[in-house]
Amino acid sequence: LTAEERGPHAYEECGFNIKASNKISLDRAIPDIRHPNCASKKYVRDLPDVSLVIPFHNEGWTTLLRTVHSVLNRSPEQLIHEIILVDDFSDRSHLGKDLEDYVAKLSPKVRVVRTKQREGLIRTRLLGAQVAKGQVLIFLDSHCEANVNWLPPLLEPIALNKKTIVCPNIDVIDKDDFHYETQAGDAMRGAFDWEMYYKRIPIPDEIKNPDPSDPFESPVMAGGLFAVDREYFEELGGYDPGLDIWGGEQYELSFKVWQCGGRMVDAPCSRVGHVYRKFVPYKVPAGVNLGK
Repeated sequence: LTAEERGPHAYEECGFNIKASNKISLDRAIPDIRHPNCASKKYVRDLPDVSLVIPFHNEGWTTLLRTVHSVLNRSPEQLIHEIILVDDFSDRSHLGKDLEDYVAKLSPKVRVVRTKQREGLIRTRLLGAQVAKGQVLIFLDSHCEANVNWLPPLLEPIALNKKTIVCPNIDVIDKDDFHYETQAGDAMRGAFDWEMYYKRIPIPDEIKNPDPSDPFESPVMAGGLFAVDREYFEELGGYDPGLDIWGGEQYELSFKVWQCGGRMVDAPCSRVGHVYRKFVPYKVPAGVNLGK
């Protein structure tokens, strides 16, 4: 990258270095950093098919499409019922007809639906869930990359018990140069403090699995990336549509799952990379973006 491509202007559009992203292939290889035991695991044959819901607002072209490409490239084809890109009233020209034309050529399984006004993340996700037809909903952010064989370990706990929400292990795609690496601490459970800030804490020794690659229960999820049976999501009431922007929805859903006979697990063999922004590049209503 040149000095200009590393400068502050590269971050203005998306909150991460979109110029670095634009230099990288949509079909790039990423390191397989799963636990060694994952490569030899066998999964049940009869796994449910999925509708992936990917909400976005003024997302970068390459980060959005690399998310889609990674899912198509690294998923068993028969498990992908559809990929739904849900546009929350973007006003950038490349996300209009250009995007629709591109995905139409890419795969018949990919489509774009749009909100009629700015709705915020939660109602945008709900729109995607309402039009989805797959047995399982998978919610992803619009700047992710699915890793090797990510889908079967994400689906098997649901195939065995439909009242299970499953989260992948979230890796880090660097916001500056887009190199891919694991998070510090790797497999840890979700939690929160008394100010409701999301935390990652070590798994207590008394409940650690003998095999660290096996799924483990977690009190709450990070919120952005997870799989849930579509009918069970509806049974839980989905999200509260009064939530305008991200920040508290993961607690609402996590609490409902544990209080309504369900369980929440993390699947270490399912890994998905995520770009953590330097800042939020779009305007939000005052006081609703908790950022926790």
